[in-house]
Parts: sequence; structure tokens; C-alpha cells
Amino acid sequence: MNISDIKIGYSVRPKIIAEIGINHEGSLDLAKRMAELAVENGADLVKTQLHIPSEEMSNQAKKVIPSHTKNSIFKIMEDCSLSIDDEYELKNFIESIGGTYLCTPFSATAARILGEFNVSAFKIGSGECNNPQIIQEISKYKKPTIISTGMNNLDSVKRTFFLTKKSDIETIFMHTTNLYPTPEYLVRLGSIGELQDL
Repeated sequence: MNISDIKIGYSVRPKIIAEIGINHEGSLDLAKRMAELAVENGADLVKTQLHIPSEEMSNQAKKVIPSHTKNSIFKIMEDCSLSIDDEYELKNFIESIGGTYLCTPFSATAARILGEFNVSAFKIGSGECNNPQIIQEISKYKKPTIISTGMNNLDSVKRTFFLTKKSDIETIFMHTTNLYPTPEYLVRLGSIGELQDL
């Protein structure tokens, strides 16, 4: 698979994806600085997340308050997300400094927006691995896609695999974890072989 001019496969070295996510806390300036540091330090791809809270969460999320904060998860995501215009500016900035932009959409609307950005590829998080609306939306753009599997079992990954095959999306499934740091007994490196067999 090629993402922009980056080749991914068995015959080439592993690639480094620098995850900015929402660690910029909604600041475009901070996001740009993080992207600069990632590119300067050799990251092959710089990844962000496109959140539109009203599209990905129910109103019930406005009542869910994590133990480490006084704000709801909905408010946290609102505060930590870039606007669509800022996300587009960040994409162009990353590309202007020689980086490759990658972004995870958390709703079908976010996937459509990234498609309109003409991204080089899509990155689907493990929480959305089995979101057929997102998979169907990205399939319209025929871009290479990386899908994380950490929050799924092999049966749910198979459903997504067959959906991507039917949609003719060039796909890589990644063995990932959603527990940081991951205890050694939960790493499950054998899952890589299971995904390869699939």
C-alpha cells in the first residue's frame, strides 16, 4: 500500500505514525508545533482526530463526567477539537513542512469532510472499526485505509474486512491496544498472525 509517497509493506521498514490526536486541546498553534516536532524527529505520518461531538455522541454524553474532571465528556471533546477550518489548515501545514497528514474520523460526517479535504488515506480507530456508516462513507473516496482493531474480537474484524473487500478499499488492519501502558500479558502479539491469516 502507498499513502502519498510512503510505501507500507513487508519489504520496507516499519513506519512511525506520530499521534497528535486531540492533545493540542483545541489550539491550532499547538497542533502545528506538535506537527513540526513530529516531522523534525522523523515521523512518517502525523495523525490527528476529527471530532464533531454532536455527530458522534448522544445528548446523554453531556451527563457523563469522567472522574478526573468536572466537565462532561461531550464538553471535553468540544473544547479539545479543532474547527473544520483549523483542521484543514493543519492538514495543509503538515504537508507544507514535508509531512504526511493522516486523520481519524469519529462520524460519517467527519469522514465525508476528510474525503472533501482529499486526504491521502483514512485511519479508522478501533472504536469505529465496526461502524458501517463510516466505512461506507470512506469507501466513496477509494483511498488507502488503516483500521485499528484493539477494541474488537476476530469475528467483528471479519465483518469489517468483508465490508472493505466489498467496497474495494485497499486496507491494512493493525493489531492495536486501547490500554496505555499495556501490561505485557495483554500485548497478544499472536494476534498479528491471526490478522495476517484473515
